[in-house]
Amino acid sequence: MTAPTSMQWVRAAAGRLTVGSERLAATRARAVVAWVRDTWARTMGWLGEASGIAWAVRLAALLAAAWMLRKIGVAVGGAAARRLDASPWLMWPALALWIIAAWRAGHPDKDPSKPPEAPPAGTPKATRTGPAAGLTVDQIRALLHAAFRTDDQAHVAVLADRLTEATGRAWTAADVRAAAETAGARVEKNVRMPGHNPSTGIRRSTLPDPSPTPPPGPVDGVVVAGQPTPTEAATTTATPPADTPREGVRVEPIGDTGHLIVRHPADAARRHTLTPGVAR
Repeated sequence: MTAPTSMQWVRAAAGRLTVGSERLAATRARAVVAWVRDTWARTMGWLGEASGIAWAVRLAALLAAAWMLRKIGVAVGGAAARRLDASPWLMWPALALWIIAAWRAGHPDKDPSKPPEAPPAGTPKATRTGPAAGLTVDQIRALLHAAFRTDDQAHVAVLADRLTEATGRAWTAADVRAAAETAGARVEKNVRMPGHNPSTGIRRSTLPDPSPTPPPGPVDGVVVAGQPTPTEAATTTATPPADTPREGVRVEPIGDTGHLIVRHPADAARRHTLTPGVAR
């Protein structure tokens, strides 16, 4: 293989800069559009929460803020234009920064049109860190479905609180996002919940259902609804059903999901999540 000539290298470099500039412009345009849409949705949500006099007051405040921002924007833009006109040399550093950014964005590996490689179908996945570490995809999906309770969509922060309460492990918003990505759900902005402002959340319709035949061997302390615990296969001793708790054991419902938490008095951290009608 012969080395490329100088002209070939120049053409390749010019093509990479052109592609990188197009990608940068598209990325910046999408970011501006997303910011405008997010700001508009938040503003309309805040305005829609009020009615009557309060709605009129909020509308007046928004109009006053828009008028002030327009004045500030015009002043800042005029000052920047005068500064550039008085110091044209500032365009050279800006051009250099743009060329560097376009060169990096024009790398073939950063082509946004190429979809990310997906693992083969049926390959089990599991989160490596956080409270969902070691859980299978089906177990994570079952936990998320239970955390939705009766809501069709829920905020990430609300799901984190519910999962913390249900599992006894501390969940953060980042943990919920990672679990949702593992489970195949989509985290979106401007998700609405009754009594809350629009925020980042998950819609139940984007969360796949657990497999009808989940893999055996659930993680200790977390049992998928309808799946027997590991101790059931190893013992033949009859045990009382979930609705007749043993002495000293407290059974607590998880909202309206139909799941129960069995708390053992000997160990405050030892608990099992059950579905009514499943024997223990």
